[in-house]
Amino acid sequence: MPILNRLVDVYEKRGFEIVVGLNASHFDNFPAAPFTWLMRDGRSFTNGLGITIGEVYFLECLLADFAPERVFVIGNSFGWSTLALALLAPQAKVVAIDAGLEENALEGIALTNRIASEEGLNVTVVEATAPQDVAAVIAEHLDGEVDFALIDGMHTNQQIVLDFNAVRAHAASDCAYLFHDVFEFSLQQGFAKNQRESRLSGGILRGTTSGMGLLYDASRTPDIARTVTTFTTREPALAVVRQGAWNRRHRYIAKYRKSLAKRRNTVRGWLGKAPLPLP
Repeated sequence: MPILNRLVDVYEKRGFEIVVGLNASHFDNFPAAPFTWLMRDGRSFTNGLGITIGEVYFLECLLADFAPERVFVIGNSFGWSTLALALLAPQAKVVAIDAGLEENALEGIALTNRIASEEGLNVTVVEATAPQDVAAVIAEHLDGEVDFALIDGMHTNQQIVLDFNAVRAHAASDCAYLFHDVFEFSLQQGFAKNQRESRLSGGILRGTTSGMGLLYDASRTPDIARTVTTFTTREPALAVVRQGAWNRRHRYIAKYRKSLAKRRNTVRGWLGKAPLPLP
């Protein structure tokens, strides 16, 4: 069930403005434009931006067929992803941690806990650091093994390996692990190490704005595969899109190449040969 309107409402009722769904090409190709901004007093409340509308929709698709009972989040910021997960998985207990180091992050922890309490959501956010505090927080607040994890803390290849291993040590065998910003922040090396060492299925989902990474046990949670397929783009298709982007950036060269190709096909027609695809 769509939850975006309610998710926006819970912030607006408390004096914030949520900015979502912006097109980067409308803002000089600013990569951060599509992500979710929390505004207050005419400025961004925090430098930790939230997942995009498309990524909220991805979670809707994923959690429509997968019903975790214990969700663990690394990286809360102002609570956008944490609360989205609570709304999409109302049967689950959601526990999030944040080190509180970014701008207004401590206020973001308090805000998320207040919203959860006032809206009746089963959410607890703790000021804690990954990986060292992961075991203690899970033991104190989650009452069992993690079966869905969102890893969205420090964006380095080394850190996502440390965070993954810390959560995995306290996770169920059918746990699914979602990593935010894998492609956006060039975390492919760390993600590949996690996949290689865990031998889990999944991959980088280029159909999500940030290029999220998902790891899961296909034999234990086969329903996840449909959503993974939907948000995975094969390399030949990516090549076509890259070529389109190149053509737009170098439109005069592209136009010249296309003109030459048309002339080439004209000559091929005179010779009785089939035309070749245009660039």
